Amino acid sequence: MSMTIGAAAAAPVRIEFKIVPMETLPPGVAVALDEVDGLIVARIGDKHATDALCAELEELHRTVTQQERWVQTSTASDPHRLERPAEGLGIAHVAWERVPAETLPHGVLAAPVERDGMLVWLLHEDHASAQLCAEVSEYGRRIAGDGLWEQRWPTP
Repeated sequence: MSMTIGAAAAAPVRIEFKIVPMETLPPGVAVALDEVDGLIVARIGDKHATDALCAELEELHRTVTQQERWVQTSTASDPHRLERPAEGLGIAHVAWERVPAETLPHGVLAAPVERDGMLVWLLHEDHASAQLCAEVSEYGRRIAGDGLWEQRWPTP
């Protein structure tokens, strides 16, 4: 695992996506993130995503996080840091976007692509709501944009 000079060692992140009843989320919210000991659980309202999409997203994220391509750089001492509005640091750019099925390879519900220096998760439009994509993109502005998680790739 690499370290940033002058900062604490980054911790590996694990991510789970779970469909939950809408009434278990705050009113008007499509997704809520809970973070405990390096585990991020995205609780997604049952009207906003399908189980199949969540399973695919979880598998894609597992590969990246197990290889420590994404690591948590913020400390767990502040349990509300993910809920705060983005500070606008723009360290990294991550977003979710709904696309028609024909945009994705056959049978694929989610595909990460790089576009103009941004990591964009293309999601099958029949499996994710526009509200979900907007809310997760906002979380991305906070988490990746403000450097709470950092992308790390091996150096050649």
